Amino acid sequence: MTLTLPLDGGCICGALRYRVKDLPLAVFMCHCDNCQKRTGSAFSLSMIVWRKDFETTSGETLWCDLPGGSGALHRQHVCPHCLTRTHTEMMAHPDIINVRPGTLDRPQAVMPVAQVWTSAAHPWALAADIRCFEENPIDVPSLVAEWRARHG
Repeated sequence: MTLTLPLDGGCICGALRYRVKDLPLAVFMCHCDNCQKRTGSAFSLSMIVWRKDFETTSGETLWCDLPGGSGALHRQHVCPHCLTRTHTEMMAHPDIINVRPGTLDRPQAVMPVAQVWTSAAHPWALAADIRCFEENPIDVPSLVAEWRARHG
């Protein structure tokens, strides 16, 4: 499915809005323990974009630095009014923003290329038609190329 750019999104209450100006790198499902706890669900979705392609178009965020599944710090951004988490900065990768695709205006436009940390997954939460990795995939560039070929 070819994406129509830009991709706009925001929080539940509408106070915080953002835009992704160019094609994301990829979308992943993460089943790690941290993602399960942070979302209160079985997994989280991550849409990886270049920082240069991401902008907040209205509103401000509250943020907090918390360790990710690897232990590296991730800066979590939420709307100060409704507390919707819209994006994350991975401090070890300053050129990358991890957008939460469920906050897109059209979240159905993106589909994950892979699910990671399936070693921590609830068996009923695994998507049957999406490739699985027990931890982080080794060849991320090939997954990025595959996702971009499908959506570009």
